[in-house]
Amino acid sequence: MSTIEPIPMKFRVPEIAFPMGWYRVADAAEIGHDTLKAVSYLNQQLIVYRTKSGAAQVADAYCPHLGAHLASHDGCIKDGAIVCPFHKWSWDGASGRCAGIPYSAVPPLEGLTLTLYPTREVDGMVLMWYHPQGAEPDFEPYASTALQRDAWILFDSHAWVSTSPYCDIFENLFDTAHIVQLHGAGKMPVMRTMEPMPHGLYVDYEMDPEAEEFGIGKLEINFTGVTAIHQLFEGPGWATNFIIASTPIDNERFIQTVRLYVKDLGSSLFNEQIGRPWIERFKYEVEQDFKVLDYKKHLPKPRLCGGDGPIYQYRAYASRYYV
Repeated sequence: MSTIEPIPMKFRVPEIAFPMGWYRVADAAEIGHDTLKAVSYLNQQLIVYRTKSGAAQVADAYCPHLGAHLASHDGCIKDGAIVCPFHKWSWDGASGRCAGIPYSAVPPLEGLTLTLYPTREVDGMVLMWYHPQGAEPDFEPYASTALQRDAWILFDSHAWVSTSPYCDIFENLFDTAHIVQLHGAGKMPVMRTMEPMPHGLYVDYEMDPEAEEFGIGKLEINFTGVTAIHQLFEGPGWATNFIIASTPIDNERFIQTVRLYVKDLGSSLFNEQIGRPWIERFKYEVEQDFKVLDYKKHLPKPRLCGGDGPIYQYRAYASRYYV
């Protein structure tokens, strides 16, 4: 294991910038009707909760009155209204408007509201929209048609904190040479299709079932911008679906989460026999990647050669999300 320390990101990327897009900030199951979850992403303090109607919502964590963190001390949410721990002002969770001041009948200034972020609940995740200039969403996140169509179980989930340059994390999928050289795959993958989609990008792989451990007959990936992907694998009598999301914590770190779904085979034993080797292999390869990515520098003009994969094609796609 390397003992070197990652140098600050300002020395490893030409410009520190978070791309616009949909970012996972919580698992949907974490957010109950009385939950006020504090999270720290994108150099911001945020709260995640559910409105009175049950919709997931993300907001700025600080009270517009005098700046208290709304989830500190006994800050809470009651009947869809967020109650500040400092002066007990309440804020409607759906609109962000002031819903009451316990010691004053004088309404606050017009326009004094919580800062709310467009929020979606997709495939077990709560996603918030981020745009560096505050623009509204111009695309929707991908929702798995496979998960909606068939019976699946959430087999396992895992998370890593990485110091990789953020722009390199999903580019790594297009570096096909490292799949063999670092991970020891039997054959270099071939991307048959890279097709722009409303949610981002669809990638279809040409698979050789004889070349890999799991006998994969089909692999397709759907990108939500450059912030999350769905990887669908299919083989004889089985299927797995990895949902991988990467959310910056600050300028130096991001968190990568994976949720592994297994197509239900009707038996916990059979599901275990499919899911366990998949999640173990995935974790092993991710940790191999981070042993390199956590220390690497992003090169705007890498010296590529034949066999390196469609890295420049991915960069052309990804560039639209950096404003």
